[in-house]
Amino acid sequence: MSLLIKNAVLNDIKSDVLISKGFITNIEQNIDNSTDRTINAEGKIIIPSLKNGHSHSGMTILRGYADDMKLMPWLQEKIWPAEAKLTPEAIYWGTRLASLEMIKSGTTFCNDMYFNFEMSQKAYIDSGIKSASGPALFDFFDPIKAEEMKSNCNYAVENINVSQNNSLTLAAHSIYTLSKESLQWIAHLAKSKNIPVHIHLSETGNEVNECISKYGVRPVELLKKTGLLDTHLIAAHTIWLDDHEIDLLAEYNVTVVHNPVSNMKISTGGVFPYQKLKEKNIKMMLGTDSCASNNNLDMFEDMKIAALLHKFHNNDPEIMKAEEIFDIATGTEASIFPQLSSKIEVGAHADCILLDQNTPALVPSHNITSNLVYSANGSCVDTVICNGEVLMENRKIKDEEEILNQVRSISNKLF
Repeated sequence: MSLLIKNAVLNDIKSDVLISKGFITNIEQNIDNSTDRTINAEGKIIIPSLKNGHSHSGMTILRGYADDMKLMPWLQEKIWPAEAKLTPEAIYWGTRLASLEMIKSGTTFCNDMYFNFEMSQKAYIDSGIKSASGPALFDFFDPIKAEEMKSNCNYAVENINVSQNNSLTLAAHSIYTLSKESLQWIAHLAKSKNIPVHIHLSETGNEVNECISKYGVRPVELLKKTGLLDTHLIAAHTIWLDDHEIDLLAEYNVTVVHNPVSNMKISTGGVFPYQKLKEKNIKMMLGTDSCASNNNLDMFEDMKIAALLHKFHNNDPEIMKAEEIFDIATGTEASIFPQLSSKIEVGAHADCILLDQNTPALVPSHNITSNLVYSANGSCVDTVICNGEVLMENRKIKDEEEILNQVRSISNKLF
């Protein structure tokens, strides 16, 4: 499909953007091409879409189900028992709802971790957004569960069809839900098949203390010992790090994901060490985490809160400037996912959004990036294009009513 976006404002200049076969093929004024579709973007700004580096999309069905609790009681007493009730149908429609919410707020990619990932992947494909997802891996230190986990993981790797837009990861939950032997097994499989690993890492101080007590080393050092640092690792949270661990993350080219809203809501007690990670040139992404711990998937909101958190924590308004967090949120450092681009330029993947300049939050426009980070929200997004396909125009998305009704119905039945 070919698409021509006419009269959009790109870097303060009115431009036409020509898209063909999922890529941007031309940018200039007054393009005169015969295309399958034309969008008149007069009065609209065009920017790269946002990329969600860490979430559990099927958990939209648990939005508001268990709030204002500490992390481990929240998981053990509320979330894990509730998740045991989730059917494949619930996970599919929960992920469709997450995709709907992400599209409505300008996000076209999600790095996901959840049960029954085949249903999640189908939901992403049906929604039209890009994803990286894979089997959620737990063994809870039970040898029988470990063998079941290995069997399920092998099946997924050998039998699930993936595409360039919807890629596979091995979603190793954490060092507190997987034995050292299983972590080693996952590392071996990941390296042999060249599949990235997605893990929660050093989210709480208690996780670090238990790791030291059990293994005699800190979490990042444990991952080095098991081989997981050497597997194109994507590490979510990474709050409780010492300087040596940060050096290891840099040495092994790990991509870390900052989840400021979730971390603040659950009160993990520490702050993502942004400045130290930046000084070591460690690649970063921004993530929402799940709707059970955030409770929405609006990346505009997470951009603002991330920037404010680090300014406040460091008593320095010059830390994490608008341009820095915008680049992180649009995937400038997400090279681990080849299906993504972070710029509106010729040759880039055609993943972009249009925002209405007449939205009050974008007026006046002294600095558009500052407006996008500090005053905009997901409702400012008018049109969303992913892989050259128009997923939303004039804030209208097909199947929206069906998705909302399905989730309401399933939620009522299960809870």
